[in-house]
Order: sequence, then C-alpha cells, then structure tokens
Amino acid sequence: MGERKLERTLDRTLLLHVGTHKTGTTALQAMLVLNREALAAQGIYIPDTGRVHQTADYDTPGHHALAWELSAPPPHPLIESAVEELRAHAARTAVVSSEEFSPIHHHVEAMSSLRSAFADAGYRTVVVLYLREQARYAESIFQQNIRDHRDLAFAATIEEILDQGFRVRGDFRFEFCYSRMLDALAQAFGGENIVVRPYLPDRGPEYIHRDFLRVLGMLHGSFAMDFKMTIANESYTLRALLQALYQTLRNNETIADDALAAFVRDRHPEFDERMFEHRFLLLQHAEATAFLQRFAADNALVAERSGAQIPFRSPRDIPPPEHAIWSEAVIHRRVFEEATTAWRR
Repeated sequence: MGERKLERTLDRTLLLHVGTHKTGTTALQAMLVLNREALAAQGIYIPDTGRVHQTADYDTPGHHALAWELSAPPPHPLIESAVEELRAHAARTAVVSSEEFSPIHHHVEAMSSLRSAFADAGYRTVVVLYLREQARYAESIFQQNIRDHRDLAFAATIEEILDQGFRVRGDFRFEFCYSRMLDALAQAFGGENIVVRPYLPDRGPEYIHRDFLRVLGMLHGSFAMDFKMTIANESYTLRALLQALYQTLRNNETIADDALAAFVRDRHPEFDERMFEHRFLLLQHAEATAFLQRFAADNALVAERSGAQIPFRSPRDIPPPEHAIWSEAVIHRRVFEEATTAWRR
C-alpha cells in the first residue's frame, strides 16, 4: 500500500482517483479534462461517461455520477456504459476521478464490484487518494455542509468527529481515522493497489497537479506534453462563509457586502474588515490540540503502512497559543455564531 510498493505492469491500468474531499480535486479534474486530447495522444484516456452535464451552469469535470450510482443497489447501467466506453478505446492507461468515491469506501462489496467491472474492460485498478490533516479537513467539510444547506452547529460537528473518528451524512461516511478507510479500500482493491499521497496546500496551487501527474507517470511510463494547468484554490474566506450561511438560513436570499459589514460592525466596532478576505478560521487552539491528540497515532500508522506522511503528528504542527492566528480565530468563531443566531428564522 503506497508509493514505495507501486510497480509497473504490462497490463492496462485504470487510475481511480477517489479524493478525498477538499484536496484540490475539482481543479485536478478540470486539468485532466482540459488536457484530455493531449493525454489521449499519449495513450491515457479520460472517459466521458459519469461526468455530470446537468445544466449550462453545472458541468462538473469529475466522474461523480459513477460514484453516486455505485452508492445505490444494482443494477448500475451507467457503470456498464463506462465499461463499454473503456473497452471501445482500449487505452493503455485510463483515469477516473471523483471525490464522491471516498465517502462510500465502507461499502466494500460495491467497491469490489467496481474493480470487477473495470477488470471486465481489461484494466487493473489502482486507487490513489490524497489525505490532509484532520483539523482543516473538518473545517472544510463543515463549510461544504453550509453550502449544501446542511449542518450549521460547528461545535457539535467537531465533537462528533473527535468522539467517533468519522462523520456520517446519510449513507456517506467521512472518515478521519484514515487507516480505516485504507483498510476498506485494500479489501476491495488489494493493498498493493492503493497509493496514498499527503495533501500539502502550502506547496502552491500547482502542487497537486504535478504530484498526480508523477503518480500517473509511475503507472503509465514516461510521457511528455505541455500541460494546461488550472488553479487549485480551495481557500474559502470569512466573507464567503458568512454569505453562504445567510443564504442557507434565509432561503437563498443574499446579503450585500455593505449590509454584512454593518452587521459585524454593530456587534464588533473594532472589527478589521480586512478579515473578510482572510481564510475563515473557526477552530480554536484547544480544538486543534484535541485533533492532534485524537489522530496523531492513526496518522503515524498510515505513514508506517503507506509511506505517506500526513501532517498533524506532533505539537510542532500547531501554532502556539499566543500566535495571531488564534486571536483571529476567536473573532471569526464569535461572528459566525452570532450570525447563526441572528439570521435564523
């Protein structure tokens, strides 16, 4: 399991990128689609089946519909169509990508059926997934829940994750003890076919693209082309968070920037409005420390098994209590909670 055990074979290989969420997935998928023809010329095929073309405003580059179908009982006609498309092109290497596969990792039988389906098309499946440190992952998942008009209680969300080590939403399971996710994927695809990579956003916006292409090259063999890159920008500002919260609580109504600024100023006259453009910060120092204590051992286990060093394993990974980030986080959290109370109908 992991990069150090990865071996090239002469068989056709399908690289199944399963996320996880909030690891630059949309930008990576957009890059693959943007370079689809150039990749095909190198023997690397990106299937179209399973990409969602719902409206002119919603055309995702990821193969989300395949994951959504797999989460339901058979039959799976869309997956059968994907198999036919893969057979028809018979490329040396294929890539299927959707972060929506990661929260159904615990459905081992369904994931095994996907491996069998791709084998029917002539492909050995290799799974690649990116893992980020759990505290920021929890914040990002919560932000997505707000955008999806779901859970708004941040403290309760954090408590559940720390208690259970996962977060359930319907039949989807967002795992924070990453070794459990790897165990389930290994049952379905074989441990030798799992590649784990750390998500390191501080490396710059193109890091995820270049790292993914390096993994692809290890499987496919060397290939040379000029890639068109997209920007992996997962930053969500305090302004965007509060605007999404307002829309969720007010039935998709929007709040103007000046009205939002007035709302905050009325409660906090000293508020520096430049904070609106900063990445939102809801976790407090004590909570970040709790995440470290809760998941450090599991991250060490992941590193031992896969060679992937997930950040957040020692106290050095957390800024000290006197760092300015925590005083700002106190303000962000207070403003968010006050807005949740004031805007709720």
